[in-house]
Amino acid sequence: MSVMLDIMMATVFFGMIMLTIMNVNINLTDENYKGMIELNTQTETIQLGRILEFDLYKVGYRVAKPSIMIAETSQIKFKTNLGDVAGVTDIVQYGLGGLALESKNPNDRMLFRVENVSTVFINYSVVKFKLSYYDTADVAMATPVTGAALNNIRSIKVLLKLESPEPFDTTRSGGKQYATAQYQKLIFPRNLQ
Repeated sequence: MSVMLDIMMATVFFGMIMLTIMNVNINLTDENYKGMIELNTQTETIQLGRILEFDLYKVGYRVAKPSIMIAETSQIKFKTNLGDVAGVTDIVQYGLGGLALESKNPNDRMLFRVENVSTVFINYSVVKFKLSYYDTADVAMATPVTGAALNNIRSIKVLLKLESPEPFDTTRSGGKQYATAQYQKLIFPRNLQ
Protein backbone atom coordinates (compact mmCIF):
# COMPACT_ATOMS: atom_id res chain seq x y z
CA MET A 1 0.00 0.00 0.00
CA SER A 2 2.79 2.43 0.85
CA VAL A 3 4.53 1.59 -2.45
CA MET A 4 1.35 2.57 -4.32
CA LEU A 5 1.09 5.81 -2.33
CA ASP A 6 4.76 6.60 -3.09
CA ILE A 7 4.16 6.05 -6.83
CA MET A 8 1.08 8.30 -6.80
CA MET A 9 2.93 11.06 -4.91
CA ALA A 10 5.89 10.81 -7.31
CA THR A 11 3.52 11.06 -10.28
CA VAL A 12 1.81 14.16 -8.84
CA PHE A 13 5.18 15.72 -8.01
CA PHE A 14 6.51 14.94 -11.51
CA GLY A 15 3.35 16.46 -13.07
CA MET A 16 3.78 19.65 -11.05
CA ILE A 17 7.41 19.94 -12.15
CA MET A 18 6.44 19.42 -15.81
CA LEU A 19 3.70 22.09 -15.59
CA THR A 20 6.18 24.53 -14.03
CA ILE A 21 8.74 23.89 -16.78
CA MET A 22 6.09 24.32 -19.48
CA ASN A 23 4.92 27.60 -17.91
CA VAL A 24 8.49 28.94 -17.78
CA ASN A 25 9.00 27.94 -21.43
CA ILE A 26 5.80 29.71 -22.50
CA ASN A 27 6.77 32.86 -20.59
CA LEU A 28 10.25 32.87 -22.16
CA THR A 29 8.78 32.50 -25.64
CA ASP A 30 6.28 35.32 -25.03
CA GLU A 31 8.98 37.66 -23.73
CA ASN A 32 11.28 36.81 -26.63
CA TYR A 33 8.51 37.60 -29.12
CA LYS A 34 7.66 40.84 -27.30
CA GLY A 35 11.32 41.88 -27.29
CA MET A 36 11.64 41.23 -31.02
CA ILE A 37 8.55 43.35 -31.75
CA GLU A 38 9.82 46.19 -29.55
CA LEU A 39 13.25 46.10 -31.20
CA ASN A 40 11.69 46.14 -34.67
CA THR A 41 9.46 49.11 -33.75
CA GLN A 42 12.40 51.06 -32.31
CA THR A 43 14.54 50.31 -35.37
CA GLU A 44 11.81 51.50 -37.72
CA THR A 45 11.42 54.69 -35.68
CA ILE A 46 15.14 55.45 -35.91
CA GLN A 47 15.20 54.76 -39.67
CA LEU A 48 12.19 56.97 -40.35
CA GLY A 49 13.61 59.71 -38.11
CA ARG A 50 16.87 59.69 -40.10
CA ILE A 51 14.98 59.95 -43.40
CA LEU A 52 12.99 62.93 -42.11
CA GLU A 53 16.12 64.61 -40.75
CA PHE A 54 17.96 64.20 -44.05
CA ASP A 55 15.16 65.86 -46.00
CA LEU A 56 14.27 68.58 -43.49
CA TYR A 57 17.87 69.75 -43.11
CA LYS A 58 17.82 70.44 -46.87
CA VAL A 59 14.78 72.76 -46.77
CA GLY A 60 15.60 75.76 -48.95
CA TYR A 61 18.94 74.42 -50.21
CA ARG A 62 19.96 76.30 -53.38
CA VAL A 63 16.44 77.54 -54.16
CA ALA A 64 14.68 80.92 -54.12
CA LYS A 65 12.61 82.03 -51.14
CA PRO A 66 10.01 81.24 -49.93
CA SER A 67 11.33 77.73 -49.35
CA ILE A 68 8.37 76.35 -47.42
CA MET A 69 5.11 76.15 -49.35
CA ILE A 70 2.84 74.34 -46.87
CA ALA A 71 3.36 74.29 -43.10
CA GLU A 72 0.57 72.44 -41.31
CA THR A 73 0.43 70.26 -38.21
CA SER A 74 0.62 66.98 -40.12
CA GLN A 75 1.94 68.12 -43.49
CA ILE A 76 4.90 70.04 -44.87
CA LYS A 77 5.80 70.92 -48.45
CA PHE A 78 9.06 72.64 -49.33
CA LYS A 79 11.51 73.46 -52.09
CA THR A 80 15.07 72.15 -52.14
CA ASN A 81 17.79 70.94 -54.47
CA LEU A 82 18.24 67.23 -53.73
CA GLY A 83 20.49 66.45 -56.71
CA ASP A 84 22.93 69.29 -55.98
CA VAL A 85 22.65 70.44 -59.61
CA ALA A 86 22.59 74.23 -59.96
CA GLY A 87 19.25 75.67 -61.03
CA VAL A 88 17.18 72.55 -60.30
CA THR A 89 14.33 72.87 -57.83
CA ASP A 90 12.80 69.79 -56.23
CA ILE A 91 9.52 69.85 -54.36
CA VAL A 92 9.29 67.51 -51.34
CA GLN A 93 6.16 66.92 -49.31
CA TYR A 94 5.49 64.83 -46.21
CA GLY A 95 2.08 64.16 -44.76
CA LEU A 96 -0.01 61.71 -42.83
CA GLY A 97 -2.38 59.77 -45.04
CA GLY A 98 -5.20 57.34 -44.43
CA LEU A 99 -5.34 54.17 -42.38
CA ALA A 100 -3.05 51.26 -43.21
CA LEU A 101 -5.64 48.62 -44.04
CA GLU A 102 -3.25 45.63 -44.01
CA SER A 103 -2.24 46.32 -40.39
CA LYS A 104 -3.96 44.71 -37.42
CA ASN A 105 -3.37 47.90 -35.43
CA PRO A 106 -6.44 50.13 -35.95
CA ASN A 107 -4.34 53.27 -35.30
CA ASP A 108 -1.77 52.69 -38.08
CA ARG A 109 -1.67 55.37 -40.75
CA MET A 110 0.32 55.79 -43.93
CA LEU A 111 3.03 58.45 -43.94
CA PHE A 112 3.61 59.66 -47.48
CA ARG A 113 6.59 61.36 -49.11
CA VAL A 114 6.17 63.08 -52.44
CA GLU A 115 9.29 64.07 -54.38
CA ASN A 116 8.33 66.16 -57.40
CA VAL A 117 5.74 63.77 -58.93
CA SER A 118 6.64 60.40 -57.38
CA THR A 119 4.82 59.38 -54.22
CA VAL A 120 6.14 56.86 -51.71
CA PHE A 121 3.94 55.53 -48.93
CA ILE A 122 6.02 54.78 -45.85
CA ASN A 123 4.22 51.94 -44.10
CA TYR A 124 6.14 51.93 -40.82
CA SER A 125 3.12 51.71 -38.49
CA VAL A 126 2.99 55.46 -37.88
CA VAL A 127 0.24 56.45 -35.45
CA LYS A 128 1.23 60.10 -34.93
CA PHE A 129 3.08 62.62 -37.08
CA LYS A 130 3.07 66.16 -35.74
CA LEU A 131 5.02 69.17 -36.95
CA SER A 132 5.54 72.41 -35.04
CA TYR A 133 7.17 75.52 -36.45
CA TYR A 134 9.27 78.12 -34.66
CA ASP A 135 10.33 81.64 -35.63
CA THR A 136 13.65 83.46 -35.10
CA ALA A 137 12.86 84.05 -31.41
CA ASP A 138 12.15 80.31 -30.92
CA VAL A 139 8.47 81.05 -30.36
CA ALA A 140 5.99 78.44 -31.58
CA MET A 141 3.97 79.63 -34.54
CA ALA A 142 0.26 78.92 -34.87
CA THR A 143 -0.50 76.30 -37.50
CA PRO A 144 -1.24 76.31 -40.32
CA VAL A 145 1.45 78.87 -41.14
CA THR A 146 0.43 80.76 -44.28
CA GLY A 147 1.39 83.72 -46.43
CA ALA A 148 4.34 85.91 -45.47
CA ALA A 149 4.67 84.08 -42.14
CA LEU A 150 6.16 81.11 -44.03
CA ASN A 151 9.36 83.18 -44.45
CA ASN A 152 9.63 83.53 -40.65
CA ILE A 153 9.99 79.78 -39.99
CA ARG A 154 13.49 79.03 -38.67
CA SER A 155 13.09 75.59 -37.12
CA ILE A 156 10.78 72.59 -37.36
CA LYS A 157 9.96 70.24 -34.51
CA VAL A 158 9.07 66.70 -35.58
CA LEU A 159 7.12 64.33 -33.35
CA LEU A 160 6.78 60.83 -34.69
CA LYS A 161 5.14 57.93 -32.87
CA LEU A 162 5.10 54.36 -34.11
CA GLU A 163 3.30 51.29 -32.82
CA SER A 164 3.81 47.69 -33.82
CA PRO A 165 1.39 46.45 -36.48
CA GLU A 166 0.71 43.29 -34.46
CA PRO A 167 -0.40 43.21 -30.82
CA PHE A 168 1.35 41.09 -28.24
CA ASP A 169 -0.28 37.84 -27.20
CA THR A 170 -2.49 39.25 -24.49
CA THR A 171 -4.66 36.26 -23.73
CA ARG A 172 -3.44 36.24 -20.13
CA SER A 173 -2.94 39.97 -19.53
CA GLY A 174 -6.16 41.13 -21.18
CA GLY A 175 -6.54 43.77 -23.88
CA LYS A 176 -4.40 44.46 -26.91
CA GLN A 177 -0.98 45.99 -26.33
CA TYR A 178 1.29 47.35 -29.02
CA ALA A 179 5.00 48.10 -28.85
CA THR A 180 5.49 51.87 -28.98
CA ALA A 181 8.47 54.02 -29.93
CA GLN A 182 8.65 57.77 -30.28
CA TYR A 183 11.02 60.15 -32.09
CA GLN A 184 11.14 63.87 -31.41
CA LYS A 185 13.64 66.42 -32.67
CA LEU A 186 13.89 70.15 -33.25
CA ILE A 187 15.55 70.65 -36.65
CA PHE A 188 17.26 73.88 -37.69
CA PRO A 189 17.61 73.86 -41.49
CA ARG A 190 20.66 75.99 -42.35
CA ASN A 191 19.02 77.60 -45.34
CA LEU A 192 16.17 79.06 -43.29
CA GLN A 193 18.51 81.10 -41.06
